[in-house]
Amino acid sequence: MDSLAEGRWRQAFPWLTETGRSQGLQRLLRISESVHRSSAAQLRANGQFEQAWKADRRAEWARFQLDDPVAVCQFYDVTRSLRQASGLAPLTAMALEGALRLLRAARGNIQLLDPVTGSLTIAAQCGFRAEFLEYFAVVNDARSACGRAARGGVPVQITDVTTDSAFAPHRDAAAAAGFRAVQSTPLIDAAGTLLGVLSTHYPEPHKMQDADRLIIRNYGELVGQIMTERTGHPDGPG
Repeated sequence: MDSLAEGRWRQAFPWLTETGRSQGLQRLLRISESVHRSSAAQLRANGQFEQAWKADRRAEWARFQLDDPVAVCQFYDVTRSLRQASGLAPLTAMALEGALRLLRAARGNIQLLDPVTGSLTIAAQCGFRAEFLEYFAVVNDARSACGRAARGGVPVQITDVTTDSAFAPHRDAAAAAGFRAVQSTPLIDAAGTLLGVLSTHYPEPHKMQDADRLIIRNYGELVGQIMTERTGHPDGPG
């Protein structure tokens, strides 16, 4: 391990490093990464592409824990508190607060999916005035970042809304609200059901780092799973 990586582990797990136990944890993570990558290759060779993709994801997360334990510690610190939420409203508020912390953003919102109409409605927000909340009160198009994330089931990042052609109908609303960039991440439960979308907004053009994309993708999936646990509705909060 190089000195930079060693320093990160010492910062993230000082007591493990001091006792020498961090080496054992790192060894387990390396084994996990190797096993999942091998499984992914075998599954892909057998034509099981969805399962191979999931194995690749697990390998990627194991590697991320090895490379950036400080960020992973913050991720688990934030997500640990989510399980303490007593209901859907407190959970969405806590989930949004955690996302803003993880992505170092000042503004954002969580929208829940209406399974009947397919529309997104705001359930929690931070930093926006009434005009924004009224404009995006109900979203059912595929031109906004949140609409694209909901339709595609994958995270969407718009690094600059003024140059993104699909976002053009919403540019005036974005300018009035004071944001130039936005990322939207689906909230998906363990069965792959879309429950909502989590978005964070930035006042200037903003390009997410690979680490941030990996963190928010996993965060969206975990929040979705906890939402289902809290509501008791396997088909979503609606």
